[in-house]
Amino acid sequence: MRFLHLRVIIALILIFIITPLLPLLPSQHWSIRFFDFVRIQSIVIQVLILLSAIIFWEQWQSIQWVLIAALVLVLTYQCHLVRPYTPFYHRRKPEQAFAPKKLKLLTANVLQTNTNYNAFIKIVKDTDPDIVVTMESDKKWKEALSKPFTEYKHRLEATLDNFYGMHLYSKIPFDKAKIKYLVEADVPSMHCELTYADQTFNLIVIHPAPPSPTENETAVERDAELMIVGKICREQGNSTVVCGDLNDVVWSRTSRLFKKMTGYFDPRVGRGLYPSFHANIWLLRFPLDHLFYSKDMHVPVMKRLPRFGSDHFAMYYELAFPLVDIDVENPELTREEQEEINALIEEAE
Repeated sequence: MRFLHLRVIIALILIFIITPLLPLLPSQHWSIRFFDFVRIQSIVIQVLILLSAIIFWEQWQSIQWVLIAALVLVLTYQCHLVRPYTPFYHRRKPEQAFAPKKLKLLTANVLQTNTNYNAFIKIVKDTDPDIVVTMESDKKWKEALSKPFTEYKHRLEATLDNFYGMHLYSKIPFDKAKIKYLVEADVPSMHCELTYADQTFNLIVIHPAPPSPTENETAVERDAELMIVGKICREQGNSTVVCGDLNDVVWSRTSRLFKKMTGYFDPRVGRGLYPSFHANIWLLRFPLDHLFYSKDMHVPVMKRLPRFGSDHFAMYYELAFPLVDIDVENPELTREEQEEINALIEEAE
């Protein structure tokens, strides 16, 4: 029995040394990128393996010490990646003054096959946001929300039945609004310019297809869309918010590269993970629905809202705008980072 325990624990240690490091490979195949998503679950399992080794291993040999040391190093690496998205990390405290009136934004992947329209409508009525964004909203969802959302007079609609439909409902008039197809011909994104609290700002909503066995085989399209949006953000001077179901976790190489190229903040930092998917399977929950915002802005409030039948939770934010226009320079990128960004875009093209 002791020999069996030894072999099982060694096998598990090898698995959980190798798999967390697989996303470091240049491959964009879904089977490699999957291990970026499960870092929290992987951390828990690594801790359990360490405890099992302490309990069941009675005699320690050199190889066992080496394996344990390697496992601890990989565990430390994973904790380093996810630590900013925990309450144990310092939260941003902006120095500039903000307008007292906050813009309320609600985003939700409603799940196209979900028919629990009333539960979602109740969430919207209870939170009373200024802007509502729905993803995976098809013709049925559009019809279900058209009458209850009469106060949202300004709308941008990409009504599709391919699980990538998207609708934006706003109480605030658009200065500009356009639907774009940045990478894939049937995956839209929304690009709006609005004025609120005497400040002009850009709102970009994206929902790229994920790397998975049932969607895109690789992360090429998803990564390229995020990089293209990053380039757009660097070119425009207004306050900017990028939000949506990114089908990516905040600690992935792609998300970190997006934040590096834009200089945008993530309201999760110092607050918590706020895992938004899967709403019905708590063991498999990941932070997939994101909001990034330019440095001149602030997000004092962020909430994960109750379940409403979708596989995603809806997310609620309050956005604060500066009292005075603040010029924020684009971060400098190394030559290697620029080449990586361009390579990700070119590969999709």
